[in-house]
Formats: sequence, C-alpha cells, structure tokens
Amino acid sequence: MSVGLVIVTHGETGATLIGEAEFILGEKLEAVQFVAFEHSEGHQKEIFRIHESIESAQTGDGVLVLTDLMGASPSNRVAVLLEHFDAVMVTGVNLAMLLCVWANRDMPLGQLTRKAAECGRRSVKIFQE
Repeated sequence: MSVGLVIVTHGETGATLIGEAEFILGEKLEAVQFVAFEHSEGHQKEIFRIHESIESAQTGDGVLVLTDLMGASPSNRVAVLLEHFDAVMVTGVNLAMLLCVWANRDMPLGQLTRKAAECGRRSVKIFQE
C-alpha cells in the first residue's frame, strides 16, 4: 500500500500540476484525488467535496493533502477536516513537490510529509545575471 494523495487548490491549478506531472513521468497519476476550490460554492459544499476526496484516497497508510496557499480558503477547509482522518496537509504545492511525493508515496506518512516540504523548498531558487 501507499499513502493516499489529495490536491486542493484554487480553481484548476491542481489539475494543471497533475497534467504536467503526468507528461513528465509518462504515466497517469490516477491515484491522486483533486478538488478545485470554487469561490461560488457554499462553505459546507466545499468541505463535503474535500471530505469525500480524503475519504476516497484512504488506503490504510494515511493521506497527504497538498494545498496551494497557507491560510487561504482551500487550506482552511482542509484544516478543519484533518482531525477526522489519518491525514496531514502540506501547503505551497508546486510541480517539484508533486513529482517527489508521487515517486516516494510508499514512504510512511510522516516521512513523506517531511520529504514533500523539503522537495518543495529545494525547488525554489533565485537566479540573477
């Protein structure tokens, strides 16, 4: 088994990340659940959709939820659900983080969580002429 993966982002950002990861890897990330946060939906409906995705992603090894922006609506909605699951949230999802998590999803949840944050940070660099 492996850790379940859920991405919750503003709009279709997560779907784009998944699509690009699939292109790079040459395989489908079928096991990754995605929830597009839409501002037009009600608070309860958003929480219900996220809850369903986390529940669906459960494999017995925990669930890692990747969100885009700490303190924004998607991560706030996820935060209220974490206590109901064996799940952890990492904010600041980027393509490097997603690729790293996918490649290492057989790690235990705690270790994978730290790996996700590390890969995300490592991918941020400043280049200047």
